[in-house]
Amino acid sequence: MKTAAAGREAPVHLGFSFTGRALEYFGIWIVNLLLSIITLGIYTAWAKVRRLRYFYGNTWLDGHNFEYHARPVKILIGRIIVVALLVAYNLLVSISPIFGLLIILYLLAFPWLLNKSMAFNARMTSYRNVRLNFRGSYWGAFLAFVIMPIVALLTAGLLFPLASKLSNDYIGRHLGYGSARFETRAPLKALYGNLGATILFVIMVTLVCAGIGFLVGSSLVAAGNMMQGGGDELLDVLTFGPVTGALIGGYIALALAYLFYAAGVRNIAYNHTVLDGQHHLTSSVNRMRYVWILVSNLFATILSLGLLRPWAAVRTWRYLASSTGLLAAGPLDHFVDEAAPEGNVGAAEFFDIEGIDFGL
Repeated sequence: MKTAAAGREAPVHLGFSFTGRALEYFGIWIVNLLLSIITLGIYTAWAKVRRLRYFYGNTWLDGHNFEYHARPVKILIGRIIVVALLVAYNLLVSISPIFGLLIILYLLAFPWLLNKSMAFNARMTSYRNVRLNFRGSYWGAFLAFVIMPIVALLTAGLLFPLASKLSNDYIGRHLGYGSARFETRAPLKALYGNLGATILFVIMVTLVCAGIGFLVGSSLVAAGNMMQGGGDELLDVLTFGPVTGALIGGYIALALAYLFYAAGVRNIAYNHTVLDGQHHLTSSVNRMRYVWILVSNLFATILSLGLLRPWAAVRTWRYLASSTGLLAAGPLDHFVDEAAPEGNVGAAEFFDIEGIDFGL
């Protein structure tokens, strides 16, 4: 592939792209699944490495692809430690509820776990033979990922934009590419605008479901299913339909609101992230389309009994890659690698097992 940034003085927009194919990844996925079952989960470490090497290796920017360098044996050891600790915790809680107070120790350890996990994942990622790195601080992570989420919940979500700003700024500020550093300064005004759009999204979904409920109730009346009972039954149907639809729609909207909000935060954070003081990241994820992709992926996976999971994963990765870019102020071949903390594989696997994902 030809390098687009080379030899240019004016900034040029370089788009990320993903060249993986669902059928090709299906072969990797099915082998990973079968071997993980046969080995009672031991092969999951190798499965993770094969999966990430496939997705990273097929993700391109300016004619070069990304690489993933983690070793399966280290991941397996980290997973064994994490599983052993989780089993021990659950056993202690089952013996006496007093051990539930250990959650306090978890909250205190969370910033350390986060920093070590981010450092490991960054250090295992490279582009043009230069690795990423992450150097976080305990108290910075404690404020951004422990204190602020709790405060945001206590304010009924009014401070969610501030929590989003602190967490994304923290990650961007401590992330590096070789000797160069990233810098993220997400504007609070734009984040509150995203919260407002999310609230409107919730209202819209709720009203649509209420309207569907009204139409269904009206159809039942028109069909004569409850006409013989008199006016009271007619009123009950026309009232019960939209109320039930609104309640169901409210639950659905709240479940989807996180995806809608997260996509907006991603756009804002990426569009205000700079590498080495001159290269600007860009993101143009359509929030409605992103929600649709994830919801339709879920239904496709369930209806296919999991067989369409590879297709769903490739579809999501390709969309996010195509919605991401870099406004390069010059060539990208001048970055140099440097020694950096490797992080802790156990911390990384803890977040992986718990399904917790932090990152720009």
